[in-house]
Amino acid sequence: MNQVSERIAKRMAELKVTQADIKRKTGAGKATISSWVKGDTKPSGIYATKLASCLKCNTDWLLTGLGRMDIDHRSEEVRSNTPEGTELFANGFTTKGYLPVIDWKTAINWPDSDVFAKDIEEWAIRPSHLSDTSFVLRVLGSANLPEFKPDDLIYVEPEIELHNLKDGNLIIAYRYDDELPIFRKLVIGDSSTEMYLKPINEDWVDQTIISMNDCKLIGIVDSKLVRYR
Repeated sequence: MNQVSERIAKRMAELKVTQADIKRKTGAGKATISSWVKGDTKPSGIYATKLASCLKCNTDWLLTGLGRMDIDHRSEEVRSNTPEGTELFANGFTTKGYLPVIDWKTAINWPDSDVFAKDIEEWAIRPSHLSDTSFVLRVLGSANLPEFKPDDLIYVEPEIELHNLKDGNLIIAYRYDDELPIFRKLVIGDSSTEMYLKPINEDWVDQTIISMNDCKLIGIVDSKLVRYR
């Protein structure tokens, strides 16, 4: 079973899932789904994740045929303590729903923004410990290499107060009058009120230290979504 389309057909037959079911659960168009089933194209991005969820299989297995097919083989104890509505993944990582991947300008006033769900073009799986107002950004520039590369997806938790930040936290802040927010590492001085921002990349051309007094805190960077293909 070397083709993605063959694995899709296998799971559809086993679960008695129709193309209409897939359309309803993934949001993909009829022609797109038909091309997956025929093998003309392969699902990618968030569609691959949603399709795997619909077919109750591991995304990697669906796309490559490698690894385990099933997504839920954790212990019964962990499973029984998982909140209702939470999706379970093979590595024990729990998710619940999706978060929008927004642009940096929109992040300035998020979630009080004029952007609606229908306007969001990309979504990422939401780690269950993040709030409903959390969002995802695509890294710009090289200020935080090597840990964060351009186009990496980072999860941002906006529901945090300034006094709860700790030295070394990675945060998104908006320096007043700038066009876009910045992504920097937090440095706390001799007192908790002395907060500064600096790039992680020591070779970055702009090593300006920015005071948080000149910025609006947008959120703390919780984690990043790592992909290798």
